[in-house]
Amino acid sequence: MKIIKGTIKEDFNRDLYWTRVVFLSDDEKKRTQVLVCASEEYFRDLYRLSGNQKLDQAHFDSWLDSVITKWSKFGERLLERDIHYDVYATTQDGEANGIDYLLEKQKHN
Repeated sequence: MKIIKGTIKEDFNRDLYWTRVVFLSDDEKKRTQVLVCASEEYFRDLYRLSGNQKLDQAHFDSWLDSVITKWSKFGERLLERDIHYDVYATTQDGEANGIDYLLEKQKHN
């Protein structure tokens, strides 16, 4: 399976980070995308950052690698759907907001 990582982008208004990961079959005839986002609070909890510590590229890279590992475990079954959504948040409201955000992003692409 081939994997194309998107660039992680920040939405300042929502304190949210998001990206797209594309998974392709080896022959590139099948593809799917995973739209993924995480709240800043999620990252702060995950990496145990205090208020004055900054998130850096290493945090994002590590997180995105774990997301890719999670989705890669589905193997060829992953390619049965065109799109998947994955949200990382600390609350149920945060998860719901993340899904709404990703659905909106998907509509505009």
